[in-house]
Amino acid sequence: MKGGRRKLIISFHDLHPGSWECCRRFLERCRSYGANALSLLLVPRYHGQPPFTENRAFVRWLNKVSDRGYEICLHGYYHKAENISGGFKERMVAKYYTNREGEFYQLSTKTAQQRVSDGLHLLNQAKLPVYGFTAPAWLISDAARQVLIESGFLYHTLWGRVELLQAGSSVPASTLVYSSRSVPHRAISRAWIPFFHRRNRKASILRLAVHPSDFRYRAVEDRIYALLEEALQTRTPSTYLDLIPEASRRPVGTAADHTR
Repeated sequence: MKGGRRKLIISFHDLHPGSWECCRRFLERCRSYGANALSLLLVPRYHGQPPFTENRAFVRWLNKVSDRGYEICLHGYYHKAENISGGFKERMVAKYYTNREGEFYQLSTKTAQQRVSDGLHLLNQAKLPVYGFTAPAWLISDAARQVLIESGFLYHTLWGRVELLQAGSSVPASTLVYSSRSVPHRAISRAWIPFFHRRNRKASILRLAVHPSDFRYRAVEDRIYALLEEALQTRTPSTYLDLIPEASRRPVGTAADHTR
């Protein structure tokens, strides 16, 4: 495909051993549409489960797809938010908007440093290069964002843009994402997503984000693939890493690497 075409960044969220098969099927379907570039958002210990590195077959598969050009992006550490604090607004966002899944929304510097360091350590063990970070629910505290910058992450993503952390800039990038949590959420998504896609048809960068829960509902799954097929008619499948100049693409090291 021509490099001058608009980009479609496809991302699979909440990747862990339990969602591996769902992700594998999604990648196969994407390849059938000619999409061979995706960002895979990996959660090292999803909801407190054992580290993903304990599943050796999963790690071998991750290395295989990484070698093929799929990008691995760090997606929190546990994904689940352990504690919710603050006023009415903060509690509403944490409890209802994120369904208590905004792990990095209210993290302190110390806790963010520990979780980022632990996540990078596991990725290093698995010999998986990582360049960027996506906070669960796209919510991140100022303290945690600063930790990402100091750790050397090249980017982190928000719902409406991608921040290029080391460059000190950001690029607008709207996201098409279904909410499959309940019948009302799915109904709203079915009406909203096609409209939002039409509204952003001329955007230079558009993102399609999918979650394992989307594939529990045939109607949502069918709409995702119809949307994907339509978008790929005018867009080049890309990863978040494609937004970074090649000369600046240096993998993030572990916390220990940054203190040497």
